[in-house]
Amino acid sequence: MAVDRRTLITRSCMTAAAIAARPKWAAAGIFRDSREVHKAAASDTVLVVVDMAGGNDGLNTVVPFADPAYRAARRRIGLTGSQLLPIDAGTGLHPSLSHLHAQLDAGRLAIVQGVGYPGPDMSHFRSDDIWETAVPDPNVVEFRGWLGRALDQLYRQDADALHAVSVIGDISSLHGEVVTTPVIGDPASYDVPRGNPDKDAALQAMFKPGGASNRDFVSHIGEITLADTAAAQAAFARYTSTVAYPDSHLGESLKLTASVLVGDIGPRVFCVTQDGYDTHSNQLGDHERLLLDLDLSLDAFYRDLVEHGQDQRVVVMTYSEFGRRVEDNGSGGTDHGTAAPLFVLGSRVRGGFYGAPPSLTNLDPDGNLKYTTDFRQVYASILANWIDADPVEVLFGDYPMISFL
Repeated sequence: MAVDRRTLITRSCMTAAAIAARPKWAAAGIFRDSREVHKAAASDTVLVVVDMAGGNDGLNTVVPFADPAYRAARRRIGLTGSQLLPIDAGTGLHPSLSHLHAQLDAGRLAIVQGVGYPGPDMSHFRSDDIWETAVPDPNVVEFRGWLGRALDQLYRQDADALHAVSVIGDISSLHGEVVTTPVIGDPASYDVPRGNPDKDAALQAMFKPGGASNRDFVSHIGEITLADTAAAQAAFARYTSTVAYPDSHLGESLKLTASVLVGDIGPRVFCVTQDGYDTHSNQLGDHERLLLDLDLSLDAFYRDLVEHGQDQRVVVMTYSEFGRRVEDNGSGGTDHGTAAPLFVLGSRVRGGFYGAPPSLTNLDPDGNLKYTTDFRQVYASILANWIDADPVEVLFGDYPMISFL
């Protein structure tokens, strides 16, 4: 359909006004009659995904300190057995992870070893795409994320409800065709002005459906925004906790997640992030600080869930776009590598080690670790055993399950 310049400018201005009044959306599919917010059943399980962004050094997180190859490769940043939290005779957890170590001892933390995929890519951007879409084939362009595809599968007939929240930003994992996911980065800013009756009425009238296509576009965005912000603000207002979270981005993100989760407004999937793991230099101090923040934040979040009787519903999964190289570099850091461990935490997790640790001597042609666990096995296990989605449809293939749930 031909559009003249004046019409284009008018529509662009109306769209810009709607976008300015709404949060940033993490998925397409906003053309709907309404956005209803439902209460989740008490039995509904919840997944919280924590992105350890930048490429976490797995070898200094779950440390094979007794391996001579580790000691030889890590002359500058290697950790010794006496520094670590012991797991077995040859492996220890980074000393900053004391609360996760306690969860491992209690059987609530699973450590999946050597996680990666065929043909690893060590670009942050491409690796993020691979983890978020679960499609490592360089010849395939997939715009939907693995969680977006799962939500579309589960809620195609109930797409108007609030099913997921991104605290990260516009993350590809949650992109779908039907279900939309709001980005809630800050409780105070995720709102629209309310309290003035005249302005409230004008806002409702502005977003009332009916009329030209450009008005319908704005009204659909507005209806979704008003419903989601009202539900979220009500959850924020009801939330109380005795748990003190770390004063960090991750701590605040998990506190926000807890407030929405215990507010009983519906979401079953949450995505949060912790930046800073691209440790090319001065790794020892930076890595210690990052892992301590991770440990304290996850501990606070878990205790908050227990306090609110929600811990049986929730599983937390961490991931990072890639690991680091076996050898440290001349700057006291590590460069982009491949396979790394990830954590799965929860009261209904079967704790312990899963998968085989990668060899530090039998490396790929580029001198990097060979993965031993395909990351889609982790996804498949969570989809089938926690989210109740069909992993074969979501992941475009059948991957062996891992029994950590």
